[in-house]
Amino acid sequence: MQIFIRMIVIFLMLPFLFACQTTQTPRVISDRTLFHSFYPSGTEAVYIRGAHQELDNSLEFAAYKKKIEFQFVQAGIQTVSDESAADYVAVVNYGIDDGTTTTQVGSVPLFGQTGGGYTTHTGSVYSGGGYGSYSGSSYTYPTYGIVGSSSYSYNVTEYKRILTMDIFQKVVNTNPEKVYEAKVVSKGSCGKIGEVIDEIIAALFFDFPGVSGSSETIEITLGAEYDC
Repeated sequence: MQIFIRMIVIFLMLPFLFACQTTQTPRVISDRTLFHSFYPSGTEAVYIRGAHQELDNSLEFAAYKKKIEFQFVQAGIQTVSDESAADYVAVVNYGIDDGTTTTQVGSVPLFGQTGGGYTTHTGSVYSGGGYGSYSGSSYTYPTYGIVGSSSYSYNVTEYKRILTMDIFQKVVNTNPEKVYEAKVVSKGSCGKIGEVIDEIIAALFFDFPGVSGSSETIEITLGAEYDC
């Protein structure tokens, strides 16, 4: 009886065990495309600003700007808070769409008894006095396994997040010359860009300044503070 109970418990736990085995470390997957002729020597300074005045004045951008400044410093490039003191100007823009919802179909296994248990036997026998009938039952230990599956549908909403950065070199007596342009596109289930901005910025600065003309997919593990 105890073995029977343990078997039932194991089969009830199987769906959860399968779920645990397929769980992966959450990541932000980003596609980055870039072109540049930006090869700083390490003595130049960069000033960072938003792509338009409303963005440049927002507190949200001010928080993201600090993260971008940190990445420049990590790449060996100093940043300045006064544009007039900069050799380069990095113009940043970002956004997220309203999401696209699709319906997906999945299935889960159904577990039950596949054999064994009580079996009833009936029949007839012949003896010298004629035919007679008999009946009886026998018991074999039950077996359990997958007896079918159940389908279900669910909705998945995917959001598109975009981060761009253009870098201009300040040239005396002429218009600034663009020396770097990059675009990072990330898609995922999180509809709050602030929860994944660190990972998207990290993808932007991966192996900075990168290979001009390259397009690559970059995966960054989500931070512990992720809440989406």
